[in-house]
Amino acid sequence: MKKILILQTRPGIGDLCIFLSAMHEIAKKNPEKEITLITATRTKADEILENDPYIKKIIFLDKDIYNYKEGFFSKFFKLKKFISQENFSKAFIMHYGIRYRSICKIAGVGEIFSYPIFKKKDNISKKIYDQTREWLKINSYNRNANLKISNSNTNNKKNIIIGIGSSGLSRRWELKKFINVIKFLNSKNQFNFIIAAGKNEENDSNEIISNVGENINISSMCNDSIGEALKKIKNSFIYFGTDSAFMHLSAGLKVKSFALFGDTPTNYAEYSDLIKPILPDGFNEIGHDSNAMHLIDESKVCNILEKYLSESV
Repeated sequence: MKKILILQTRPGIGDLCIFLSAMHEIAKKNPEKEITLITATRTKADEILENDPYIKKIIFLDKDIYNYKEGFFSKFFKLKKFISQENFSKAFIMHYGIRYRSICKIAGVGEIFSYPIFKKKDNISKKIYDQTREWLKINSYNRNANLKISNSNTNNKKNIIIGIGSSGLSRRWELKKFINVIKFLNSKNQFNFIIAAGKNEENDSNEIISNVGENINISSMCNDSIGEALKKIKNSFIYFGTDSAFMHLSAGLKVKSFALFGDTPTNYAEYSDLIKPILPDGFNEIGHDSNAMHLIDESKVCNILEKYLSESV
């Protein structure tokens, strides 16, 4: 069987989700070919895509081929050697520049599709959508990420994921606001709240759990594996919280997601119609320097969530 290489090494789980629909579309248009994805270890792609029907092989560039401490030429030739040995007929390079294009050409890849050489300040979601349509010569495709997991229930209307995690202080929301929202939602219906965060946010998670009150059913997934977290998300009704990996995973698992955007561009979410950004009042758009998470009022959040839940539960 002939093989296709997809090379996308932006290091986040969110990045994996943003690019996933493009990867799937490439696979659908090349059904007779096996897809290999080269990506970064921080994407957790081996766990997240364990049941993916299209991507058959996952290689971590910074683990399986080389490490980032090696020099340029060592990295260049190790990647070239791997690509040559795999004998790919096509390569889709989801990066700007000439390095990966040059490596694939020297390695003998037949057809090479790549971003332009010179990087532009593009909308990340729109760029991969437009580029994939150009590569495949198609008018449109479904941009939603579509994650597959095994042995899980679907959309239990009593379970709500609360995402408190973030990759930086400027993207965090005050814990007292999360507590107030949880208390408000529980006053409307006795939901099961599951806090989505990493191990480094375990103290914050414990603080929320300690202060919401004894009559609220709340737990944490801070110490869960990726597989365990995916099953809990899939078995939930909505996600509410920060713009984080858990937001992207929730949307990819077809869970309606309400996300707080106060310091990251909302175009990170526009690839999915399941993500509804919540912005501070007075802001029509958000950028990396907005620093406005503290301006998002919990009463506004409560009103948005109450309206959706009253229409859906």
